[in-house]
Amino acid sequence: MDTIFEQDKHMLTFMEGVEKGESDFLLGIDNPTRVYKAKFEKNEDDNFILKFSVPEGDDFDAEYFFSKPAVLFVPNKIQILLLNTDALRFTQTFNEKGPQEVKVTYKSFGTEVNPSKWKYSKHCAYIRYSKEDFRYTDMSLGYDMITDKNQHSSWKNAFLIRLAEDNNIIVSFEERLAGDDAYCVFRAQKKMDVGLFEKTVEAVRIVYGLLAGYSFADRGYFISDYTGEKPKERIPLIVRYHNREKAKKHKYPLLDKSHYVDDDHKRFELTTEQMNALIKLLIKNEELARAAKLLIEASAIDGTSKGVLAVVALETIANQLVPKGPAANVIMDKAIASQLNYELNKGLKKIKEKVTTEDYKKLESKVNSVNNLPNAVKLESVFEQLGLVLDDEEKDCISSRNQFLHGWLPKNKKLSFLTEHELVFMVSQRLIMLTAMLLLKKAGYGGMVNDWGYTEVVKLRAISEGRPLRQVGNAHRVV
Repeated sequence: MDTIFEQDKHMLTFMEGVEKGESDFLLGIDNPTRVYKAKFEKNEDDNFILKFSVPEGDDFDAEYFFSKPAVLFVPNKIQILLLNTDALRFTQTFNEKGPQEVKVTYKSFGTEVNPSKWKYSKHCAYIRYSKEDFRYTDMSLGYDMITDKNQHSSWKNAFLIRLAEDNNIIVSFEERLAGDDAYCVFRAQKKMDVGLFEKTVEAVRIVYGLLAGYSFADRGYFISDYTGEKPKERIPLIVRYHNREKAKKHKYPLLDKSHYVDDDHKRFELTTEQMNALIKLLIKNEELARAAKLLIEASAIDGTSKGVLAVVALETIANQLVPKGPAANVIMDKAIASQLNYELNKGLKKIKEKVTTEDYKKLESKVNSVNNLPNAVKLESVFEQLGLVLDDEEKDCISSRNQFLHGWLPKNKKLSFLTEHELVFMVSQRLIMLTAMLLLKKAGYGGMVNDWGYTEVVKLRAISEGRPLRQVGNAHRVV
């Protein structure tokens, strides 16, 4: 059955009508004597195309749409504002006689251009996705709400983000029985700052991309339904559409939706409380959000670049979660450390006249940092502080930090039986897993995650040996 929330049906009908170009618009530019009949519809890239005809003999400036805004309107019904900064392409057919056909492609549009009009409003967002690419049940989350009046049904397709005591957002996944389209809908229950609302939408995109293997496109309709405190300040619905980034899908979701005979499926499921904690982490800290997006990027590529992105994300997330960290020195006693530094510098000065000034400064820098812990050890200490115990193989993965950052392949004598490709994949994917575990642990999750580094290698070897994959399960790691 359709799972479209009753309140959303009219808005979805409006959106679909605009996308199909069902309305006949008038196009206005800065010359009031020029008004053109126009069509406006979505193309296959999810941008919108403005189509209109220029009468024969009309001296029309092709650069207009890249330098000035335009407006589409249906008298007494709707107006759509098109900014020159959102124009992507302009094409025009030149006929010997008759009108010239013009097409202008836009990545965004809106019914209002003044941000102050929607800054503090009751917001809603509609993000379309394909049921073929993703089903909301792919996310191992304990959904606890439903888009049906019967909230007691065992079937759930929504959850609540509690940003504050009286400032919440409902996230629901709404599907039509016919067709492939589905929607991730965000609905603020009260008026709120648009910046906070948009950060929440972005945080949900990141969490699903990391844990479920599908990051929704940064593309959709943002609706603000009330502006101003006084009745005379109220305006019709403000609609904004943008198309900034395509959806990202990868094969390595960290939470497992499979059911195992010998394991409680709850051990693989994020609660809505943990989901809330994770979303709030990403909202409050943009560095964490950017680093988590790097993990999604890393999950979708192969080779050493996967490891490089994973290491950069690991260092960023570790430093943000434990900014001060432990004392980063080998010798903790300040007196002994000071004596060591003095003796080493004293010995170095004996050769000062025998080397260049530039080389001496390099050696001096090395001497003064000799008591610093290696970066890999510092990273390991962050796991320890968060209560995550690393085994030797995981420590070896973290120790590959310098190798990845310098463009070298990781080396591990204990895993010498792996091919070069297998080793790079296993180490890189485990770095992604370990880094994500820091975020999950901070959010209070203590269940299990997929160890794709080990799982994928074992499965590929089974295929090459002709063994059936049903005999090979997934490897997991307890957070």
